[in-house]
Amino acid sequence: MHILTKIFVVLVSLLAVFMVPLVVVATMNQEHWRRDALDSQAQVVAMRAEQNSERQSFLSRESQLSEQLASYSRQQQAHIAAIENCRSDRADLETRLITAEAENASRDGMTRSLTQSVTTAQELNRKLVSDIETLRERALSAERRRVELDERLAELDSQLQVADAVQRALREENAQFKRDQRAMQASLNEYQARFGSLKGEILAVDEGIAPDRNLEATVLDVARSTERTLVEIDAGSRDGVQNGWVMTVGDGGTFIGRLRIIEVDLNRSTGLLSLESASRGQAKPGQRAYALAGQH
Repeated sequence: MHILTKIFVVLVSLLAVFMVPLVVVATMNQEHWRRDALDSQAQVVAMRAEQNSERQSFLSRESQLSEQLASYSRQQQAHIAAIENCRSDRADLETRLITAEAENASRDGMTRSLTQSVTTAQELNRKLVSDIETLRERALSAERRRVELDERLAELDSQLQVADAVQRALREENAQFKRDQRAMQASLNEYQARFGSLKGEILAVDEGIAPDRNLEATVLDVARSTERTLVEIDAGSRDGVQNGWVMTVGDGGTFIGRLRIIEVDLNRSTGLLSLESASRGQAKPGQRAYALAGQH
């Protein structure tokens, strides 16, 4: 064998020996990167589930506080009406007292004119004094009742202020929730920049507009393609639906996806569905679509 052929065979053997460890290391690194990507995707899914749970808890607390505030308002109106009635009674008593005092003055005049009927005048005076004392006692009782009602009204005002403070605290919690949601979206964007986009279409937090009212509609039809999923609902412009609204599609208590309205008719609307997951179930006719005022 020629010497050059021998040298070439030796070089090829050495190269094969060095390449095997490099191939093994590259394969192990690729598997490690794949596991990291799967772990990150699982964390994103868990964070979304926690976000939906916190949103439901917040809506429940806000509904309870709204009901309490309405109850306090009704009680306040009832007490105000009672105070007005007491004031009317007091005015009537004052009128009667003035009338009684006028009658007393008239009777005093009659007493002065009937100096010879001293006994009769004394009995009349005693009767008038008794009537005046009775009227004064009733007036004092009405005044005490008014003071009690004023104190009760002040207590209700204090409770209303507490309810307002709780409502402000809830608004602050809502603002913090939105900031946390934006932070999670930023982390998700960073993940996509490093490892590529996740399977399915994801709706950004700031995409779309928040509805200006609460609305509940029914899913009429679902059209799927390889690129997107369109959902038609039975609410349109006559119900206040607008382009860009962000709604939630659910099946009972299960979150199905988020729906951004892209086309509005008189009594129907069509939206682009995102965040749909096979583990939770796919969108289908008969499910419900919800719009929450001021939230998207």
